[in-house]
Amino acid sequence: MSFARWVAIYGPTYVTGLGWTAFIALWAAVGTIVWGCVLLLIRLSAARWPARAVDAYVQLFRNTPVLLPIYVIYFGFPLIGLQWPAVVCGGVALILQNGAYVSEILRGSLKAIDRVQFDAAKSIGLTPWNAFRKVVLPQVLVYSIPSLGNQVVLLLKDTSLLSAISVTELTMQAKLLTEQTGAAYESFIVVALLYLLLVSGTEVAFRATHRAVRWQ
Repeated sequence: MSFARWVAIYGPTYVTGLGWTAFIALWAAVGTIVWGCVLLLIRLSAARWPARAVDAYVQLFRNTPVLLPIYVIYFGFPLIGLQWPAVVCGGVALILQNGAYVSEILRGSLKAIDRVQFDAAKSIGLTPWNAFRKVVLPQVLVYSIPSLGNQVVLLLKDTSLLSAISVTELTMQAKLLTEQTGAAYESFIVVALLYLLLVSGTEVAFRATHRAVRWQ
């Protein structure tokens, strides 16, 4: 069977997998950035123990494989009565893992901001929270866009690991087609091309965003 005929016959299967991959990557990426911001705020709080807890959390998730939290949530949560769909378990695991990296990215960008801006914000009557929200956080996010783009690309590729818990994203669809047809090369070549398309689109989107919002 020619490659073009293969794509014509099994195209709908790949479209389904592509849709699930894009959907998971999108909501997990948004959740990851929000969770990373929350971790950063906890780290910046005056409370000592919450900040230390976040430091321990970041070290734990940065030094363990992504597949570990996927398995822990998918197989462990039902034991405590939380019967979540596999796609939710996988997405939450990706958010928890990548949020640790995002918090470090944001903290590095925060250090690049001149402390004089905090004093200037206070001098015009802004509270510490409003100074952070209106003056500092927007700059942190702008400075972080290139690194956040890289992290989202990694998250996008990590969605392939959700095939381990039977989420029917691209990699799982390719596995199923291989089992049905015995044709491994065609199945995974198409998947590789689709991942390349998704990653390239993500990189273009983040570059365009960075050009649009960066300060000259």
